[in-house]
Amino acid sequence: MAITAHVTTRIYGEVFGNPPFQNSTGTQSVVSNIKPYPVAPLTSVAVTPGANLWPLVSGLQVGNFYCYSIIEIPASGTNHNSVKLATDTSVTNLISSAT
Repeated sequence: MAITAHVTTRIYGEVFGNPPFQNSTGTQSVVSNIKPYPVAPLTSVAVTPGANLWPLVSGLQVGNFYCYSIIEIPASGTNHNSVKLATDTSVTNLISSAT
């Protein structure tokens, strides 16, 4: 049985596209398409084995907010695509707050 960690953070939208989420020099965040959510409540996200946390070095504007990381949850079951969620919490803070 695999261990699953949970992080509680605000989710501002769903990101479409594939990593890396920055330009070739690594200085600017780049995303092909994003679906902003109308509200960003605190959400507990299960970070399962195989999940990725992608930093956004220069931030990414989602609606009226800047996001600094993307949580990528791997595909499972009949879901053939991973889910990528934009959050305003840095990767470092996500890792340190995982329970």
